Amino acid sequence: MDAPLTHAATGARARLEGLVPLLGAYLLLSTLYAWQAWRRETPTIFTDELELTQLARSIADTGHAARRGDPYGFSSLVPWLTAPFWWLEPVSSAYEALKTVQAFVMAAAIFPAFLLARLLLPEGWAYFAAVGTIAAPALSYAPILVEEPWAYPAATLALWLTVRAIDRPGRATLALAVGACLLAVLVRSQLAALLAALAFGVLALVWRTDGMRRWRVTWTRWDWAGGVTLAVGAVIGIVAFLGHRSGEWETAATAWKDRMVEYGSWAGGAFAIGLGILPAIALLAMLAVPARERDRPGVRAFVVVSAGAVVGFAWYAAIKGAYLSTTFSSLIVERNLVYLTPPAFVATAYLLWRAAARVWAVLAAGAAVLAMVLWVPIDRGLDNFPYYEAHGLAILALANREFGWSLDRIELVVAVIALLATAALLAVGTRLRPSSLGVALPVGIAVAVLAWSVTAEVYAAIGEHDFSARVEANLPKPNDWVDRAAGDGSVVLLGQRLSDNPLGVPTTEFWNRSIQKVWSVDGTGPGPGDTLTPDLQDVDGTLWPDPETDYVLATNGVEVVGTEVARNDAANATLVRLDGPIRLRANRTGIAADGWTQGVTGDPAAPARAAYNRFDVSDGGLGTAVVRLSRETFCPAGVRLPGKTTVRIGELGRGPDKQPAIARETDSEEIYVPKCASRTIPLATPDGPWRVEVETQTFVPAEVDPSSSERRALGARVSFDVLPR
Repeated sequence: MDAPLTHAATGARARLEGLVPLLGAYLLLSTLYAWQAWRRETPTIFTDELELTQLARSIADTGHAARRGDPYGFSSLVPWLTAPFWWLEPVSSAYEALKTVQAFVMAAAIFPAFLLARLLLPEGWAYFAAVGTIAAPALSYAPILVEEPWAYPAATLALWLTVRAIDRPGRATLALAVGACLLAVLVRSQLAALLAALAFGVLALVWRTDGMRRWRVTWTRWDWAGGVTLAVGAVIGIVAFLGHRSGEWETAATAWKDRMVEYGSWAGGAFAIGLGILPAIALLAMLAVPARERDRPGVRAFVVVSAGAVVGFAWYAAIKGAYLSTTFSSLIVERNLVYLTPPAFVATAYLLWRAAARVWAVLAAGAAVLAMVLWVPIDRGLDNFPYYEAHGLAILALANREFGWSLDRIELVVAVIALLATAALLAVGTRLRPSSLGVALPVGIAVAVLAWSVTAEVYAAIGEHDFSARVEANLPKPNDWVDRAAGDGSVVLLGQRLSDNPLGVPTTEFWNRSIQKVWSVDGTGPGPGDTLTPDLQDVDGTLWPDPETDYVLATNGVEVVGTEVARNDAANATLVRLDGPIRLRANRTGIAADGWTQGVTGDPAAPARAAYNRFDVSDGGLGTAVVRLSRETFCPAGVRLPGKTTVRIGELGRGPDKQPAIARETDSEEIYVPKCASRTIPLATPDGPWRVEVETQTFVPAEVDPSSSERRALGARVSFDVLPR
């Protein structure tokens, strides 16, 4: 009677012992990533990190998602998963806890990756595939407050359950696969690409049913032709439907098909480089393994699901890259392909183990990957390191920065490695493999791939740390100085030219959760979302709408009526306590952080404009307005710069756009501002609220002085002052 129990206990013990290496690898690598997280000093990926943080904080505080105080619809499960961390105080404690947990969460992808690999691999090779899944450049995203640390294990779980459901179909397995795919989509909407993998698997399952086989036997050539036509029509219909549902899809798929190929190839090339190239070749070659291999347990299901995943994620990356190139920037969007890492390592393990690939498939896959890695604009990853959208290129940045390799040399070495990877896979992963070949060479290749991949991850993490440290070093200290001064009060940040410092405002918001809204007097400001420009309700400086806030953080030349609570000169900001609606004392507009006014680049006829508004004239606001215009820092030889300048002053009024304007001009002056000199213009102020406007002809320094890299259309450095009566 005890024999069955003894046998079961022995089996359970063996399974637990088999997990020891997996747990060891998980703890080792997740501890490394937790250490990397600890070294990351401040967020830098804006607006993504700030938006998810604001949503999570709002959920933690109110139970509802909001962005800068405005209600926000459902975007992802991630803010809900991270909201409890924001119950911790201060912000630094919450940030440290969240970064650390994310390292362990993302590394947890090792477990579903192992289960996926065990569907078709022996235990030893399954360990390799699982470790490779979390020893990849993608793991350098772990400490960044974005969706990837949560989406990566969710996608790997969905892939495992989907392959298992196709390999062992049943109501329960299919239901779990569908549920896992839907859960992944809720974590990150991009993971809708997993539905393509599920669809491929289900179609393959239906295609091989007995009823379908019997029906297909009766088909004529015309039936086959009709079936192919219907399939093509269905694909076209799906593409058209999705185009109507998605602006990104419609823009890219209809107007920029050539860019889809280009940007999709860039992403694929960067993905291949980050993993050591060979896994990308193996993944593509695995899709064409012979029928005898597909009949092995788990292989057919893995092949069809991986094919669907490759198509789905590659299509998404191509769409996104093409769309962003028309609306934002030309990017290498490898970040959207990292979810193919688990099947890439499983395919690599299988071919190294079984030598099952077709020769032509390896050659075709090698040629495709070679073309992609040669197409990638590698210089972007070198010049903009760390390149957030493509951490796979970090290993090339290492060669450039640490060993001094030139771009030409790196491109040559990448091409050679792609050829060597193809040759290695031909020699070890196909029927060309000698029967006398032992396991040493396949294992050696596997170790080399892991070493390459983890090196790329480590150097990408180093780059992100260094960038974060530079940002943190320039933050006003202490980081949470606004929270310390405001206590439990609410704060509205109000300034001008906020976009001149794309990291300053978001980092201030992140470290000071008392800041609920960001407004500007000139329509500028970084996201997330739009920055509100309030209306001028009255010439006394009262603004509308009333945000019903306790404090205003006035910055970049904005002064507010109220009680000064704290000032931070490094931030050029003052925290003011209010006793009613926001009322401006004075503000300037049109002056960049370095003091220059700017015109429109590419339009020399457009002048550079600046203005100063004085709303509260009760305390030294009347007398003489002094306008100083300077070009003292620019002295090119042998040229006369355009510099005609008009300065106007008058009574302040409310313009048609509900913003400050000159209601009645009281004085004006025209003057020329030469290079390497300055001019001062005094103007008498009206007896009530007043406004000064400055218009200056512009020049582009780089067009005047070949040694200059400044491409802005500059007017003059402008400052305003008041000499009281």
